[in-house]
Amino acid sequence: MPLPNENSKEWKEEVNKYVGSTIEYRNKRSKELGYKDRNSFQTVMERRGIGVGAVDKEDKDGKIELPPVKISEYKPTKTKNGDEETQVVLLSDGHAGKITQSFNKITYQKRMETVFQSIVTIANLHRHMYPINKLRIIDLGDNCQGENPHQGSVVGEIEMGARDQTIKIATPAWNDLLGSLKQHFSEVIFDGFPGNHGYEKFAPETSREDLRLYDILQVGIGREKGITINIHEQFADIIDIEGYKFFCFHGDGIPCQQGVPQMAIERRLKSWYIQYGGFNYACGAHFHKRLTNEIAAGVEYFMNASLVSDDMWALKKLGISSQPSQWTFGVHSKRGITWRYPLIVDYKFLPLVGR
Repeated sequence: MPLPNENSKEWKEEVNKYVGSTIEYRNKRSKELGYKDRNSFQTVMERRGIGVGAVDKEDKDGKIELPPVKISEYKPTKTKNGDEETQVVLLSDGHAGKITQSFNKITYQKRMETVFQSIVTIANLHRHMYPINKLRIIDLGDNCQGENPHQGSVVGEIEMGARDQTIKIATPAWNDLLGSLKQHFSEVIFDGFPGNHGYEKFAPETSREDLRLYDILQVGIGREKGITINIHEQFADIIDIEGYKFFCFHGDGIPCQQGVPQMAIERRLKSWYIQYGGFNYACGAHFHKRLTNEIAAGVEYFMNASLVSDDMWALKKLGISSQPSQWTFGVHSKRGITWRYPLIVDYKFLPLVGR
């Protein structure tokens, strides 16, 4: 069954159902239309100028509005096995709007959807052992590439300006992700921190594209029952998860000349530990490298990677090349972090047997 003609009544109905749809709906619709998978279906719609979450046409005031996401209520599966845990996801450095040899806005959207599929798959696996009803998302910033040429944002390497990166690429993807995840968890709590992209040196601290994105999510999908959007305007903050203190920050304030400055990070975290009265875990990003390290007894640090691949600017300036991935882990009220997984956001980057 092919897609309707673009001038037909059926096409308008198709668009109305598609815009603001959930991943489950697009999976079903792609099969009905005979596409190989959801990504193939979305690529065709993208070529016709239809995005997943945003209405492409502006109203008379020039505003672009997000349609409401239809969210089905999640019904927890009853189990007597084990104590309930909270699943935590670290997301950062999406750099929506950036262009590399293997990354553009369509790749960004697909990788955000792979994040969703991976989160749900891991949650369902652990639900065979104990309940996981709450999801905590920690967004460590750099959701958009921005316009700063000193950060690699030059003509030919970005899709559009910073404002449009936020409104037309990042916001629809996050709107889709949060709405889809809420259908698999009783509660979704989002904590957003500012990064250094989408920000100009002489602008006020709050004039950041990350904070613009969080504001939009808060007044939009954040009003849905069971979804909470927390905005952290300072460079760092401590959030409580199951009674444990998580110190969260982006990481651009740590000087870096070449590669990942692990010793500088460790020194800075020890200073922050004293200044902030102690914490159990630290979560940072910025350096596009996924790793974890024990800073001291009882204090563990998680560094998050990026959604971007083949970033020549990062490779040239910092010597960093990393597998596009993020982190997810479980938190128990008495044991802290009990399990952890890297979220590979593009299956093409999975390691091959024998390589």
